[in-house]
Amino acid sequence: MISLALIFLIFCTSPAINNTCALDSQRIVILILSQGNAFHVAHAELLKKDVERQAIDMGVTSVEVVLSHKLNINGSWTIGPLLPHLSKEYSESEWFFFCLENTVIRLRRLLHLFTTFNTSQNQWLSHALYDKDPTIIHHFAEQSKKFKYPNVASGFAITAPLLKSLAERVYKGEGPSGDFTIDVSYEFATFVFDEGRGVRLKHVPEFCVVSSEDCATYPRFFHPCSESISPENVFIAVKTCHKYHNDRIPVILRTWAKYASNIGFFTNEADKNLSNAYIVPNTDHGHCAKSHSILRIANDLMQKKSFDWLIISDDDTIFSFSRLLRLLTCYNPSEAIALGERYGFRVWNNNYLTGGYDYLTGGAGLALSATLVQRLVQPQICDCPSPSTPDDMYLFGACFPRVGVLPTHSPLFHQARPIDYATAYLASQEPISFHKFWMIDPDKVYEEWFAESDRSFFSKTAHIEL
Repeated sequence: MISLALIFLIFCTSPAINNTCALDSQRIVILILSQGNAFHVAHAELLKKDVERQAIDMGVTSVEVVLSHKLNINGSWTIGPLLPHLSKEYSESEWFFFCLENTVIRLRRLLHLFTTFNTSQNQWLSHALYDKDPTIIHHFAEQSKKFKYPNVASGFAITAPLLKSLAERVYKGEGPSGDFTIDVSYEFATFVFDEGRGVRLKHVPEFCVVSSEDCATYPRFFHPCSESISPENVFIAVKTCHKYHNDRIPVILRTWAKYASNIGFFTNEADKNLSNAYIVPNTDHGHCAKSHSILRIANDLMQKKSFDWLIISDDDTIFSFSRLLRLLTCYNPSEAIALGERYGFRVWNNNYLTGGYDYLTGGAGLALSATLVQRLVQPQICDCPSPSTPDDMYLFGACFPRVGVLPTHSPLFHQARPIDYATAYLASQEPISFHKFWMIDPDKVYEEWFAESDRSFFSKTAHIEL
């Protein structure tokens, strides 16, 4: 009787299929960093099915696709908490590839790329990003351009020996020392680098930021799920105070806010030059009482006028209102939805057990469904511990489990200025927002990043209405 090993040897030495055997010789886990919201689950499942279809077409059996949200591991989006599980459950795998639900994978090219590296060594591959200057999102770290971090939307790959050693460090509690998770890519890179004792990221051009013929992977741009929703269905609440009425509010009014049908300015003092103003409590920091008042006032308006969405913005946040409306087509306002840029507080090493949680950072702007707003203002559910409690951390994070919702992350919202992000990172998306007017011209930021999109969208909308 001919052994299976001999059959496999004969099969793989056949010239017609030798290449497939080479590609199938390395066991690979593809980990999609997925989210629990229905829209994101659907896209993650589509990517999983596409990779599995490619594997079948190639005759490859060594690839396994995993969706992170199905693992129910707290803080999985920060990557570190996933590592012990992956090391244990997939101990025979040689490569671990991490990506997002919008990452396009050309499996044949990806597997061929992996064959060019030695899997017995610590390998870490991606499209490498770097900071030109110290930036607030990276805690103003004095890193040089030599310090690289991965563009997660392009995906990154880690060999089994490296993943195993990282998993052991996570298990021992050797995660990042800070309480906050702001930029997962950068913070995970510092963890891997381990102050020079670890591994530097290797730039691989086949992990692309925009599509080209030679790409093994690249990010897919966002596409709306249906015809854009009407501005009439959205109420925008701008947080401000009297001292910014004359410099920040005019910028908003002559840029993105001119397209808004329903907007209110929530401030501490009346101003005859500022229409649609609502007087709310104000503090020097935290602003929990202020934001809770916004929620209560907005809820009354939303119920009265049947608005579907509440957008909460700082007075120094710049939006593309058209892109925001397009994004909202993918979410159901009759469900409890909280959408924005996700940060984490004490979420590494399963620190949810010691008070950690995810939250939406306020400066980037955030969108709340009418259903969720109604839940948040119920008596004694999310009442502020103090007027100056950090509003985004409490109202849009710590309080969410009480109303049965998790924040949904969109990388299109940005807490900082365009100059605070790597050029290649922004090249792989169409941003919705930026935050802070500090040391920039906000009118120029709007003109460069958002004006054309808004003009085109709203001119078409006006034409259709005519």
